[in-house]
Amino acid sequence: MNWMKETSFLVECHRNGVLRIEVNASNYSLNFSLSNGKFNFSLFSSDNVRLSYDGNRLIDMHNLQVLKGNDAKGQILGVINNIKEDIINEVSNLRIKYDIPVKLLTELLITAFRLDYNEISCLDHNAEYLFIHLTNDFARYSSNFEVVKKLKISLGGKNGCIKAVINLNTTYEQNSFLFSSDCLNFYNSIEEFNAFLTSYKTLNEKYIEVINYLKSKIQP
Repeated sequence: MNWMKETSFLVECHRNGVLRIEVNASNYSLNFSLSNGKFNFSLFSSDNVRLSYDGNRLIDMHNLQVLKGNDAKGQILGVINNIKEDIINEVSNLRIKYDIPVKLLTELLITAFRLDYNEISCLDHNAEYLFIHLTNDFARYSSNFEVVKKLKISLGGKNGCIKAVINLNTTYEQNSFLFSSDCLNFYNSIEEFNAFLTSYKTLNEKYIEVINYLKSKIQP
């Protein structure tokens, strides 16, 4: 497996009971998903860790082993304790390097590392869904291929929905700011995008960080 040097992540949560976390760091690929009350935690690493855990059964694909119950939980917690600090540090470094909002992801990872799972903890009381995706895309500019990092944020609330694509390390593409009143048909409108942000009220620090970040990107 070829490991990306650049960290990427995805956070997705819906009011209908869906929570998804993905982190691809320099040495780890982590996935945590929750849907209809069922969750799965999987972890792959460059040092041959290949684990999948569903709350009762652990499948160790590298050692061809299956554990259940307390044995399974003890095994996965032991592995998590060895890698969680590295992953949290890599996510924290993204804030320093790209000045992007990571409070929500950090808190969700801490919770997931305790094998706790509650999609409501991901959502603000005014949010119907939230999607944040830091990408590693490949693009060709002139004669060179480059890794293009973008931050994609979608937020649905009582006053419609917004989508933003922020280019973090390239000037070849413009940022985009889309709005939809029905959360189905999106169109470019910085004015309505800004109105959504202005009208969104919350005391949730994690959402304040996201809202303030987006406000800073539409300011001239």
